[in-house]
Amino acid sequence: MAMSSVMVERVVVVVLDGLRPDAIDRFGLRHLQALMRLGAATRSGRTVAPSVTACAMTSLFTGAQPERHGMRSDRFRIPRPSGRIDPIPQVLARHGIASAAHMASLPWLFRGLGRRIVQLLGVAEAGFHGRGCTDILRGALPGLRARRHGFTLLHWPDADRAGHRHGWMSADYAAAARRMDQSLGELVAQLDPLRDPTTLLIALADHGGGGVDPRHHDSAHPLDRTIPIVFAGASVAPGPLAWPVSLLDVPATVLWALGVQRPESYAGRPVPVLRGAREAAA
Repeated sequence: MAMSSVMVERVVVVVLDGLRPDAIDRFGLRHLQALMRLGAATRSGRTVAPSVTACAMTSLFTGAQPERHGMRSDRFRIPRPSGRIDPIPQVLARHGIASAAHMASLPWLFRGLGRRIVQLLGVAEAGFHGRGCTDILRGALPGLRARRHGFTLLHWPDADRAGHRHGWMSADYAAAARRMDQSLGELVAQLDPLRDPTTLLIALADHGGGGVDPRHHDSAHPLDRTIPIVFAGASVAPGPLAWPVSLLDVPATVLWALGVQRPESYAGRPVPVLRGAREAAA
């Protein structure tokens, strides 16, 4: 696919960990509903296998399938790839584009490993803030306000934690999903992507949950493997995404939107969501 002709300068990806598509309407996640209505979206996206956070997040950062990047369980560790991998931050850095990542604080035993992983990925700015989306957003906003260029990823763990402790679609899970939705609304208010053609906001889940085990998500069940994916911004041509979209298409789309050629190691393809590109692909 040709490079995007729209001048997107900043891509912000928000990972709503463990958010099932059916939770959006059941729990009235109005900010996410609005983004899906005004952007290009699907509630039938696919995640990777196994459908666990470590695998999905590594795929998001590298564009590679788990069998290639080497992360095959939910235990975060230094991956051992079976072939070349090209993390988004490293690819962008070669073009003078900076990357940032913000997530929850890690237990002190794992902090060294966390810093080592983001360093290996090539992330220029990494922040570990509090326990959930509210703290993470607060920690990320100063950088987002100051820097209107580059790639930023925010990982919000709230729904996944509630699902493991209390069950997917439980009252605690609903409260966590609404908390993430409220933070998403605050992020939109700060970035104003729907009026800014230079900012592309991507929100997605890394997996669902409760398909086989009500407190887990590692199975081939559709409730575990199906995720919402939404692309929003003034540069986005709105409407439902009619063709199959997967988590692996997101990293390819990030590079494409920023005008950078995706490496051959990427398993996904860019989703032509930007105005002009989407019409040409129709």
